[in-house]
Amino acid sequence: MELRHLRYFAAVAENLNFRRAAETLRVSQPALSSQVRLLEAEIGVKLLDRSTHHVVLTPAGRRFLVRARHLLRDADDAVRASQREAEGETGEITLGFVSSLTYHLLPLLLRAFRRRMPRVELRLMEMDTDHQIEALVKHRIDLGFIGLGLTRETDELRLVQVAEEQLVAVLPEDHPLPRGRAAALNLRDLAQTPLYLAARESAPLYNPWVVVLCQRAGFQPNVVLEAGQPATAMSYAAAGMGMTILPAQYARLQPPGVRFVPLAKPVPRYRYFAAWSKHNLHPSLARFVEIARATAAAGAHPAKKTRR
Repeated sequence: MELRHLRYFAAVAENLNFRRAAETLRVSQPALSSQVRLLEAEIGVKLLDRSTHHVVLTPAGRRFLVRARHLLRDADDAVRASQREAEGETGEITLGFVSSLTYHLLPLLLRAFRRRMPRVELRLMEMDTDHQIEALVKHRIDLGFIGLGLTRETDELRLVQVAEEQLVAVLPEDHPLPRGRAAALNLRDLAQTPLYLAARESAPLYNPWVVVLCQRAGFQPNVVLEAGQPATAMSYAAAGMGMTILPAQYARLQPPGVRFVPLAKPVPRYRYFAAWSKHNLHPSLARFVEIARATAAAGAHPAKKTRR
């Protein structure tokens, strides 16, 4: 039995007229009549009573029509579901992300993704860059949002920049800034200020990068402590013990006792990347990356303000 036989029978049963059914299906009336007879012969049951002037469903035909409609709906649903899956409109994505994204860009991205692709289920996992790379290579996550870039060489991953933002110095609110430097601060102006950083294990690439930035600015930073989370490092700044350097998204937290001052060029901007396995053919991944880049480009970064 073929699906087209069921469609032909259902069209005749709903119209109770071979001519109108043939017009609806855009087939010839003799071909339609022949296919319905083949269906009746195959199942061994008379489904229609025919006369010169009208067509009537038999009792068996009425019962068969109910089942046929269910089968046709299921077949149509299966086709639509397969098409949505192939186009990346359904399925599931396991997403890894670094913690700094949670303060602004990630919520905006998730909201935009839910609007654009509501049938795709998301599983979220907060992970540092190293753990994301390992999880991507071992196919435990589908997509990762990492900071700065890859911490080790691998041919298995694709990498696309999705966003960037300014670095800010997080200083005690009474820290004396050089005259005229409230809008943007030269990193070398902070050479004598003790530097607190988050734990090295949670920022294996970021902490060395900050140290290199200081060296390029002409000084060796006095790194007092690498421990805790970025919020902990900000609390040391609030206590007047020194400073920390973070991506501008952390300014969204607005903790008391500190000011956020953007760092002037040539300090580079902090970059976020989407990473995924070259072997992962999930059709939603490319669309997710597209949405992430559009969200960032539309102004997803925190405002570059100095908090006093």
